[in-house]
Amino acid sequence: MRRSFQLVLFGIVLTGLVAGSVAWASFSKTITLTIDGSASSVSTRAGSVGDVLAEADVSVGEHDTLAPSADSPVSDGGEIVLNRGRLLTLTVDGVEREIWVTARSVDEALDQLGYRQDDIYVSASRSDRLPLDGLALELRMPKQVDILVDGETLSVVTTAPDVTALLDEQDVTLAATDTMSMYGDQPLLSGMNLTITRIRFQEVQETRPIARAVVERADDSLFEGESEVVEEGVDGTEVLTIRITRTNGVESARETLSTKVTRAPVDKVVAVGTRERPPPAPAPAPAPAPPPSGGGGGGAEPPPRSTGLNWDALAQCESGGNWSINTGNGYYGGLQFDKGTWDAYGGQQYAAYPHQASKSQQIATAENLYADRGDSPWPTCGFHLYD
Repeated sequence: MRRSFQLVLFGIVLTGLVAGSVAWASFSKTITLTIDGSASSVSTRAGSVGDVLAEADVSVGEHDTLAPSADSPVSDGGEIVLNRGRLLTLTVDGVEREIWVTARSVDEALDQLGYRQDDIYVSASRSDRLPLDGLALELRMPKQVDILVDGETLSVVTTAPDVTALLDEQDVTLAATDTMSMYGDQPLLSGMNLTITRIRFQEVQETRPIARAVVERADDSLFEGESEVVEEGVDGTEVLTIRITRTNGVESARETLSTKVTRAPVDKVVAVGTRERPPPAPAPAPAPAPPPSGGGGGGAEPPPRSTGLNWDALAQCESGGNWSINTGNGYYGGLQFDKGTWDAYGGQQYAAYPHQASKSQQIATAENLYADRGDSPWPTCGFHLYD
């Protein structure tokens, strides 16, 4: 009897255990839980998405995305997708902002944010994964810029951050003297025009003349109105060191840096007459007859003199021996008197002009002149007086 009771009790317990197992199996569900693309299978009796995540000790952050929502019911074979939010510090053309994304790579983040062009500059590899603690990312959008340099315009599309980087990218080198229309660290904008001005300096030497000065000296051996060159003088020379500025190859400025005199000028010295002329002799009586064609004045012939001077040789040099010559150059007769000298030394007593006087009258007047001034009135031919 006792054994029969034990068998009955065992049967009851076994039946309960089997029934409980069947009941558990009928309420349990298998769910696919995918977090950031990584899927795992979860068995649960939880009734909602939130309960499933709580059982799995998975929390949902403010910037995460969850599908379906936490209060959605779950069913066997269902899927829960959780994508973690990642803080992206994004700088676009120098402007920084913070934005949350659920992308798992740089390329996915750019796609989520609408930056899909292939020619955008990205500071990280597009295939890099985004860490959960976030990432700083710099983007530079392509810009069209014109560069005017060396006489031509370069139209380029670039993602360079500033002017200096653009020039490096285009292999445009600048000398220390060159200038730009913009600062080197100026950010680029689409449609910008950059002008490069080439400035070069060159030092050259030039030789220039220094004009001689003219110095006048009073000379009482000459009558007022007369002058003689005592010393011709010489022009000097100087060497100038000049800096030439060329802008884009064209000379734009000159500056004299130094001057060195290599030969000093010598003054030209001119004697200026200060001697007062004697009063003119009284006009002679009219001549009774015109002078002969070979020359000869209307006044009385002068008494003969014997000075030993060769007046014919002088006349040959001065006038070719023509005692009645008048060339119209202001000098007259065989000995080439000017009117003032002729009058001053008594020539008017013979004729108004030297070429109207006879040879002997011209010689007589010349002897008066010689007695006063020697052969200086004839600086070129005077030495013939002693032939």
